[in-house]
Order: sequence, then structure tokens, then C-alpha cells
Amino acid sequence: MMTPNLTDQQRQALHEANDAGPVTVVDPATNTQYVLVRADVFEEMREWSRDLDPRDAYPLVDRLMAEDDARDPTLATYQD
Repeated sequence: MMTPNLTDQQRQALHEANDAGPVTVVDPATNTQYVLVRADVFEEMREWSRDLDPRDAYPLVDRLMAEDDARDPTLATYQD
């Protein structure tokens, strides 16, 4: 697998982020977004996510959907 090098613009964006978070990049040919994150952070996230059970997120998803529904002025029309 080919490992491409960072462009100067990507390097600058990573430097400006200063570990505050990942940097989003866009492929101008497809408008697809990608996220640049340090390899060690990615590996830590990958290891952490292996232990996750998606069912653990159900209560959070239910709460967020209820909050979103409560703010949706057109929800009643969807249910008719």
C-alpha cells in the first residue's frame, strides 16, 4: 500500500490544530471529506472501539432523537 506524504497545506493545518483535534480534508474531485489524525491516536481509538457494544449507545441515541424531535416544528405533519 502506498503511503502518501503530507502536503504543505495539510502540515500547516495540523500544526495550527496543535493537537486540539483531527483535521478534516476534502478531495476536491469528489467532495469527499477525510480526517487526518496522528497514527498513535488512531490506533488508540481503534483499540478502544473494539471493546464497544453498539447496544451501549442506545440510551444516548434515544435521548438525542427525543431532543431533536422536541425541537422539530414539522414533526406532527410527518406523523399524519
